[in-house]
Amino acid sequence: MFVILSISDSDKHRGKVVEEYTKRLGKSVKIENIKPSRNGNTQQIIKVDTENIIAHLKKFSAYKKILLSKEGKFIDTMEFHKLCTNNDCMFIIGWPYGLDEQLLSSHIDHKISFWAITLPHGLAKVTLLEQLYRIGTIEQGKSYHY
Repeated sequence: MFVILSISDSDKHRGKVVEEYTKRLGKSVKIENIKPSRNGNTQQIIKVDTENIIAHLKKFSAYKKILLSKEGKFIDTMEFHKLCTNNDCMFIIGWPYGLDEQLLSSHIDHKISFWAITLPHGLAKVTLLEQLYRIGTIEQGKSYHY
């Protein structure tokens, strides 16, 4: 089972793509969007959002927790496949203000990056869903991944 935990108002800009990959992945994926905090200055918002993420992580104690971060380890699809094989994984995606990664560090198992660019959180979610679908096809021996 994969859980995507995202600070997000909605998936409206990329809703059809998120819906398509969610449909393809079926019951193996669950997306939990957490409404972003709007009160205070940027640092206060980051702190509140990070604390909200940590509270949600505690509900999934048995899951491998993976933060998507531009400072994370660069991995390719096959490394991603190895990381996720035989594990229930929870992926954490921040939003434009980011998260307090130092505060979050003791609550996560891995910090990864798909590329050296910064993606908007909604596009990062779509990229993650596509990679989850891709590793599923690898495991099934389908020709989606060449």
